[in-house]
Parts: sequence; structure tokens; C-alpha cells
Amino acid sequence: MKKFISLMLFAVILAGTSACSANQSTNSEASQSSADTTAASTAGQATEAKKDYSEEQKQLENSLKQMNFSGVVRITENGETICEVALGKKDSSTGEEIKPGTQFCIGSVSKQFAAASIMLLQEKGRLSVDDKLEKYFPGYKYGKDLTVKNLLSMRSGIAEFYDADYIDNVYTELPAGELSKTVTNDATVEQNQKALESWLLEQPLTFKPDSTFTYSNSNYFLLARIVEIVSGKKYNAFVRESFFEPLGMKSSTFIDDVDWKNLPNLAKPTVDAKTVYVGITMGLGDIISNADDMDVWLTSLRTNKLLSAKSVDAMIADYSPEDDLVYGYGLIPDGMGGAFHYGYFTTYHAMAYIHPEKKLNLFAVTNDDAHSEGDFTQLCHYVIQHILDK
Repeated sequence: MKKFISLMLFAVILAGTSACSANQSTNSEASQSSADTTAASTAGQATEAKKDYSEEQKQLENSLKQMNFSGVVRITENGETICEVALGKKDSSTGEEIKPGTQFCIGSVSKQFAAASIMLLQEKGRLSVDDKLEKYFPGYKYGKDLTVKNLLSMRSGIAEFYDADYIDNVYTELPAGELSKTVTNDATVEQNQKALESWLLEQPLTFKPDSTFTYSNSNYFLLARIVEIVSGKKYNAFVRESFFEPLGMKSSTFIDDVDWKNLPNLAKPTVDAKTVYVGITMGLGDIISNADDMDVWLTSLRTNKLLSAKSVDAMIADYSPEDDLVYGYGLIPDGMGGAFHYGYFTTYHAMAYIHPEKKLNLFAVTNDDAHSEGDFTQLCHYVIQHILDK
């Protein structure tokens, strides 16, 4: 949920995807007798030589240990796990270790699920990204000026509702200004969501609609509300029924649906940040998941299992060509056919990346961003270099 993105990150991802192409399985032909050649030709098959990633796996794991990494990294190529590393403590008080299936809060990586929900409703003819917001929020002062697409691409000018900063070396988010008096952890999910929606619809725009890009969590909260208005279901229920259940994502849930700090399989945050989360992460940073489920999800996007190629292409397009900072719909295009997103949530830091053409998925997450040596941008660079750049 943090305001983010540096151009350096594009170089990191591009390096990874470029290197990945060198790691694709290659066709080889062995010298054969005339009879063998005839048989192979008849079968119409070539022998594939698969690259051995065992050395890369060993090097990555050793390097991450040196960095005091606590979390999970998984990279798959065309459904095959290239590398998987799980290190650190799930709970420092018990000493229980993180495993590949351990759950984590994924922060703003959740935004792609809100975007996908909108695209699914559009495919079903229930809405259009060109719809004016007045259709869903009657009486909204800027309802005639803003579209659903403006929210998706973060080109709406709607004010950010989070005051975000590092406090005591922890990423901390609190409601802005007077909103902090009504949106608290003592309120219910419904009370906080109602108060937040009312506040957002009363705020002046920070810039002319569609004139520029500015990252604002507010956009994705309102998108989740539109999903509820159109579908007639709670946002969490819609995502669960539309994506989690069809894909078998049994380890994925929402922080408002569980006692998340005491979830048995969750890697606990290493610092207890005094932050308001009840209800107001909806659509923008609300999901708990693990590497298994996220790989299934990323694969579904790049293989168009639940969404059409047209919808996924729209999600990874660049809608801010005039700006150095680009954004699609819940994903950030890398300029080379792939897309990614970062996520922050207290001491959790996650990254998800797909490249449809290269059939590549990357999911990496830590529960100890506050204490890990080096930031997560460097970590993702490290992962890509040690596995794909050979």
C-alpha cells in the first residue's frame, strides 16, 4: 500500500525477464542411426534438454541466509518450479520456522484482485470501465467527471486517505486528518467503510481527472465498493467465489474475515505496528495468501483461465505514457510484456510478477521487512540475478 516505484525497478525486472529467455528449455538433436532418425521423424518429437537449477537454488539459499531473509521466494517457469526458498521464523516466540506453504499478508499485491473483479464484471456486461462514477455514487460532486477507468489507472485525482510513514522502523498507515477521529480499530468493519466512503466523496480532487498519475489507495477502496454495488455481494465474497474457489486457493483469505494476527499458519509480523486496518484495506491491501496460491493466481492471469486475454492485456497496459511512473489496472507494466506489483503491510513486503509470453511467475514475500538487511527492491534483484541471469 506504500507509495512506490522507481525506474530502477524496471531495470531489475527487465534483466530478469531477459535472462529468463536464456534459461528456456532448448531442443537438441542427437546423432542417431538412419533407423533411429526415421523413427524420431515419424514420431514428430524432439528431445528437450532441461536446465538444471540446483546450483542456482543452492546459491540463492546461501545468499538469502546471509541477508537474514525471513520469508518465501518462488519462481516458476511454465508451471515448473525453478527455485523455492523458505527461511526464517514464522513466530519468533515459538521458534517455528517458515515453510513454503506459510501464509503472509501481501499488502497492495491485493489490488490486482480488485482490478480483476472489475474486468470480470465488464466481461459479463454488468459494467464498463468507461462508466461515470455518478452511476455508482449518485450525488458525488465529481461523478460526471470521473470514470471507473480513472480509478483503475490511478488517474482520478481522488485524495489519498492514508497518512503513511515509517515509525519506529515500521511502515505505519493511519487515516488522514479528521478521518482518524472516526476510523479506528474500535469501530466495526461496516462503520469504518461507511465513514471512509463518505469522507472520500466529500474531498476535493488533487488534480484534473486523467491529467496525470498519482498513486492513491482511495481509488481501489472505491473500486471494491463498485464491485459490491454491481454484484450485490460483499467484496470479499465476490473475490472468493469468482477467483479463490474456482482456482482452489484454499490458503487465501482476507484480514477482515479472520483474527489475522492469530491465524495458525500466518508468519507473524516482527513488530506490532499501531495501525488502523479494520475495514479500510478492502480492495487495496486486504489479502492473506501463500506462494502456492499466488502461483496459481498468477498462472491463471497469464493463461486466461478466468479472464480473457483482452482483459489481462488491459490490466498490464500503460495508461500514463506522459509520466515516468507507469500504472496499469492493479499491475505495473514493465515495458517488455510483463507486469508486477509491490505490497507493504506493517513488516510484510511482497512482490508478484508475471510474464505471459515467457510463462514466468515470481512471488516473493517477507514478514520481516523492518529488520532484513537491504530493502525489498534489492532482494528481488538478488533473486532474479542468482536464478535467471545465468
